[in-house]
Amino acid sequence: MADMTRKSTPSTVGTVEAALSDDGAGLALTRELARVLDEPHAGADGRHRDEPSPFHDGDPVGTVSAVCTVKQLRPDAGPAGVSAIHKGAVDGPVEVTRTGIVTDEHGDRAHHGGADKALYAMSAAEQRHWSQVLGGIEPGRLGENLLIEGDIDDVEIGAILSIGDPAAGGLRVRVTGVRNPCATFARGVGRADWVEVFSSRSRVGVYLAVLAEGVVQAGDEVRVVASPGHRVTCRRWFAHHDPRDAQALLNSEIFGNCVIAPFTKKYVRAAAHEQVG
Repeated sequence: MADMTRKSTPSTVGTVEAALSDDGAGLALTRELARVLDEPHAGADGRHRDEPSPFHDGDPVGTVSAVCTVKQLRPDAGPAGVSAIHKGAVDGPVEVTRTGIVTDEHGDRAHHGGADKALYAMSAAEQRHWSQVLGGIEPGRLGENLLIEGDIDDVEIGAILSIGDPAAGGLRVRVTGVRNPCATFARGVGRADWVEVFSSRSRVGVYLAVLAEGVVQAGDEVRVVASPGHRVTCRRWFAHHDPRDAQALLNSEIFGNCVIAPFTKKYVRAAAHEQVG
């Protein structure tokens, strides 16, 4: 395990293991939230690359490689006082309701969990990348409920997915938005610069609302049931917050092709009024 304790980089304090028992109050965070409402985003300039979703209705996205639920609560310097970010993989089928995995927990319920954030899914490739950056971490340590061997960040906001076979007890879910890396996350890994570092690749993972309850387990296939067609993928939205993409999202909702969750819509509405440079 790589030792990150007060080396030459002042933004790293302690190891990931130490962060499990340290509430992070001593971290001087360089940024507390990746995307701040009404703060113009650097990518909102109308010059994004053409990044259409590679997925169409019926396309496979990938497979579930790990299902993770809370292992222990850790003390946290935030308002909630605790964090449930420390999760770990579990074996076999796991029951999922409209509010998420039945055995999971959330510390800060004001910002985490709830019907629109019932599940947090992350690319398994990204988890492996960040594990190397942090010196080795197990699945679930970044707060993810599902690890997907596939480009989950490249699905469109509002897409409906199946996980497993819904006819045989699998799930049907809606992609509601992207993770907004925050101070709780930074304290959870013990790095003051984590919000910026984790955001740098724009593959921050996606939140899912559960439309049809059931069970999930490693090996389940993830497949697109219906994609809105506005072409704004989760990665594209997080990376750019482009005003024209914001308008496309709002138009898709007006035409009945897309449901935009409130936690996403407030950012979409703000970006829609930004000037395209």
